This record gives sequence, C-alpha cells and structure tokens, in this order.
Amino acid sequence: MGTITLSVPDELKSRMDKTDFINWSAVARRAFAETLSDMVRLELMKKVREISGIPENDDREVKKSAVKETVKSIESLSKKLKSGKVKPMTVEELDELMGLK
Repeated sequence: MGTITLSVPDELKSRMDKTDFINWSAVARRAFAETLSDMVRLELMKKVREISGIPENDDREVKKSAVKETVKSIESLSKKLKSGKVKPMTVEELDELMGLK
C-alpha cells in the first residue's frame, strides 16, 4: 500500500488525537475514494453535456412525467448494475454507442 503524508492544523491534530478509537487513515482513504468517484461522475456529466449540445444556461422547463420516467429508468438500471445482472458500459463502449468512434 502506498504512503502519503498530510499536514493538518495543530488544533485539528489535537482534536484528532483525543479520538484515538477512530482510524484516521481509513477516514482519509474513504474521503480520497469518494472524491475520486465524484470526479469521475463530474467528468461523465461534462461529457454528456458536451454530447447533448444543451447549453448550461438552458432554462426550458421539463415535464414532470419525463422526469419521473427518467428517475424510474435510472433506479431500475442502478438495481441491475448493483445485482450484477447488467455490466457497466465502458467509456469506449459509450463513445461507440454515441457515434464518437
């Protein structure tokens, strides 16, 4: 496993030392993993926005029924992905599907 060194303010370090039952390395690893996961999602959202051609300042309203159907579809796909019934699409497969390859 790799090693990194972090600097934190003295006050924070003092408070952390008082809670010795917390594995601060595990907390940091989880925070790093979550941040990286968020970055992947943001990059995907950026790519989808670029592909869609819809500007960020688009203020058109979306029908509630369309939103409900989209949420329902995403929830269904999420369950299938978590159960292993569906394999996640790679970026390359998405590019091919979108005609970018």
